[in-house]
Amino acid sequence: MSNSPETFVEIRKWRGLPAHPPSDTAPLFQEKIPIAAPSLPCIEELLENFRAVLQQPYLTNGPAVEALESAAASFLGVKECVAVSSCTSGLMLVERALGLRGEVIVPSFTFCATAHSLLWNGLRPVFVDCDPHTLNAGPKQIERAITPRTSAILGVHIFGLPAPVKELRDLADRHHLRLLFDGAHAFGSRVGASKVAAWGNATVFSLSPTKPLVAGEGGLIATDDGDLAARLRQTRNYGKSADNDCEQLGLNARMTELQAVLALAGLPHVERGIDRRNYLASRYESLLGTTRGLRMQRSPFPCRNSRKDLAIVIDEARFGMSRNALEQQLARDNIETRRYFDPPLHKQKLYRSFHDPNGQSLPVTEKISTGVLCLPLHAGLPEETIVRIAERIASLQRDRSSP
Repeated sequence: MSNSPETFVEIRKWRGLPAHPPSDTAPLFQEKIPIAAPSLPCIEELLENFRAVLQQPYLTNGPAVEALESAAASFLGVKECVAVSSCTSGLMLVERALGLRGEVIVPSFTFCATAHSLLWNGLRPVFVDCDPHTLNAGPKQIERAITPRTSAILGVHIFGLPAPVKELRDLADRHHLRLLFDGAHAFGSRVGASKVAAWGNATVFSLSPTKPLVAGEGGLIATDDGDLAARLRQTRNYGKSADNDCEQLGLNARMTELQAVLALAGLPHVERGIDRRNYLASRYESLLGTTRGLRMQRSPFPCRNSRKDLAIVIDEARFGMSRNALEQQLARDNIETRRYFDPPLHKQKLYRSFHDPNGQSLPVTEKISTGVLCLPLHAGLPEETIVRIAERIASLQRDRSSP
């Protein structure tokens, strides 16, 4: 669909709105449009289940967590799921349980927690560039960074778009490396018919409030390795054995029964929520897809994106205004946005010393990070809100390009 002025006028008329948006002197929305909102199940059902948990003699290591692990493993198509306190703690535990040493290759264009887990384990992150279309790190970028000190590849499914899992699996096998995935954004994402959890030694998902499945906070480690899952269940509970004899170094990374109940109640609604996110994302794409100087994340292979976030990338020279200026204008219109991920990890104070500027350059990451802006997207967002946001962005670009 074209985003010409005539198209937007017709959309507004069809929806019973004035032919033109409000003047620049008034915000587009009177109330703030949040970038995300938690997908929550029926409150009455939750209260009943919470009451049942609170009548138990324990709030951790109970039947709700076990039930969530079983249901999530079935949903994700893996043999084992281990519930933990967060995606970050899950990554920390997996990396330690696998005995990783030396260097781990990781994208620079990702959330800081991806690399934090490596530092907590005394591992050295080796940052690689991302693909300009998918925003994920691909096999070519990763293979160039492999050295004799490399012990693992830590891939990331950015914004829910699957990384090239088959190629990364082949690469890891060829170089005898462990393959892990930070799937914080990707619960419900698929590559072809396979859920992303089916690839790699383990994939760790987040259940925080902005994710497709919500537990308030929390994470799930998915794996087909039964021995790894057993070690993780022990290390999430301080490393204790059944007789309280610590066999491994662990920490308190347990998920509570209340969190598990919340996630269990939401699990049957995940697919419908992702369908809605994808539909709304397709509306953004149809309305903004031909806007000069603006592009969106694309995959070269058939997949299903969980659509945790909707990212646009602004080319200032072609769009007519910078990403920062667009962000400020949308804020004046009460539209919340986020600069995910700016600065990228190799530019952050904590990680600068890990990146050799005279070594592998990361030009795509540096360009993407200064142009990326995530727009409001969640399952409860009205379609009309998407139309109005897209209209505002397109109109700003047209205003800048007018003679």
